[in-house]
Amino acid sequence: MKIKHLILLLLPLQFLAQNTAFSPYTRYGLGEMVAPTFMTGNAMGGAFIAYKPDSTAPTFINTGNPAAYPLIRFTTFEVGGTYRYSDLSNANSSTRKWGTNFSYASLGFPVRQKGGAVLGIQPFSFVGYDMKEVNTNANSVDVTGYYQGSGGLSKAFIGYGVMPFQDAAIRYKRAIQTIPDSLLTITRGENRFRYFMRKAASDLSFGTNVGWLFGSLEQTDRLTYPSSTLYNYVFRQRLYTFHGLTYNVGVQGAFTVDSVHAKKDTLLHRRALKQRFRLTYGAYMNVGSSVGTTYDDVALTYILNTSGQEIVRDTLVYNVDKSGSQKLPTEIGVGLGFKKGERLQIVVDAARTSWKGWLVNGVNQGLTDNLRLAVGVNFVPDKDAAGKGTFARRMQYRIGAQYQSGYINIRNTNVPDYSLSFGAGLPIGYKYASSMVNVFARVGVMGSNANNLVLEKYFRFGVGFTFTDRWFQKFRYD
Repeated sequence: MKIKHLILLLLPLQFLAQNTAFSPYTRYGLGEMVAPTFMTGNAMGGAFIAYKPDSTAPTFINTGNPAAYPLIRFTTFEVGGTYRYSDLSNANSSTRKWGTNFSYASLGFPVRQKGGAVLGIQPFSFVGYDMKEVNTNANSVDVTGYYQGSGGLSKAFIGYGVMPFQDAAIRYKRAIQTIPDSLLTITRGENRFRYFMRKAASDLSFGTNVGWLFGSLEQTDRLTYPSSTLYNYVFRQRLYTFHGLTYNVGVQGAFTVDSVHAKKDTLLHRRALKQRFRLTYGAYMNVGSSVGTTYDDVALTYILNTSGQEIVRDTLVYNVDKSGSQKLPTEIGVGLGFKKGERLQIVVDAARTSWKGWLVNGVNQGLTDNLRLAVGVNFVPDKDAAGKGTFARRMQYRIGAQYQSGYINIRNTNVPDYSLSFGAGLPIGYKYASSMVNVFARVGVMGSNANNLVLEKYFRFGVGFTFTDRWFQKFRYD
C-alpha cells in the first residue's frame, strides 16, 4: 500500500493535572514514558543515577534513584507542572499543539541518622493522539483510517534509603588513635588503605521504591472506504485499565578526597582542601513486574445506510471485562559523576529498557530496546552567600543533554529522541528555612521524516517548587 498523506488533528486543550499528550508515537507501547525525576533532574538532561543531592538546605528529592534518599536531612516537599508544545510534520502536512499537565508531588524526610524516606505521586505515561491516514489497498481503493487514543498511567509510591556504614570511617579513625604507635602492627600504607576503604563504605547507600500503578488507556481505530460500497467498514475499540505494584532498587557510592599532600617544607604531611571533591557512582533497576489489567476489546464491521446511519454487519472480536496481566519492561542503568564541594556537580547516565519482546495479551508488539544516554551539570557559585546582592551567587544553574535510541520501529525506521535542557533554581529564604523555585526548558527532536514518518519538534517548560525546613524538631527552650 502506498501512503498518500497523513493529517494530524488538533486535540482540545486540557487543563493542569490532565493528560495533554498529542504525539502519534504515543500509540505504541504504554505511550510517552515520563522520566522518574523532578525539575532539577529534567534541567540536567534527565541524568539522575549518580546524582547526590546536597546535604545542606535546600535539598532536592531524587526519586529516580532511591539510594539518594539518606541524603535528605531536612523535610522537603516538592511539586511541579509542565507546559508542552510540539510542532508535528511530515512530507504532506503539519500541525502545532500545546497544553499543560501536572508533573509530581512528593514529600521526603530523614529517618533517624542513617536513612531517608519519600512518598509521592507522579505520572507514569501519557497517551494522546488523533490522526487520519489515507492508504491505497491492493485493488486501488482508497482506505481512510481514523486513529484516536487517550488516557494515561500514574504511580503513587513510597521509598526508603539507608547508609548502613555511614560512621565506618569515623569509628575506625577513633580506634586507631587510641592505639599507641609502639603497639600498632600495620604500616602507614595499610592504615591509609583501610581508612580509604571505610570512607568509601561511609558513602555507600541503598534504596528502594514501591509504587502502585493505576490508570487506563483507550484506543479507537476506524477504517472506511469512502470511494467504494463494496467493502464493510471496520471499527475497533480497546480499553485497558491497569492496577499493580512496581518496584525499583538503587545503589550509590562515592570516593571522597578531602586532603592532598602538603609541600615538603611544611610540618604537616597533608593539607586539607577548602572544598572536597567526590567521584560518585550509582546503579539502579526498574524491576519488570507484572501488573494486573482489565480490558475491553471489541471489533465489528458495519455499513452506512442512505441516511448515514451505521448498521452493524458482523462482530469480529468481543472481549468485555476480561482480566489479564502485562509485564512492565525492565530498565537497568549505571551512572558516574563528579562533585566538588556543594558548588559543582556533573553526572552521566547510561540505561537500557527491554521493550523487545513486550507482549499485550500474548501478542508481540514489535518494539525494540531503548538506550538512554544523558549528561547534566549543576553549578551554584556560593550557596551560603548572605546579604544584599547575593541572589545571583545563590542561584543554581543547570544544563544537560539526552539521547534516546527509541523503542519504536516503523517501516524499518527507528524513532530516536534528541534534546537539550536548561534550567535554574531561584532561592527563597536562607539556609535552614530555605525554599526554591525550579524552572527548566527542554528543546528536542523526536522521530524522522524518512519513510513519511512524523517529525516532532518539541519544547517543554516546567516550574517546580521546593520547600525545605526542619520538622519534628524538639526545642530545648520555649
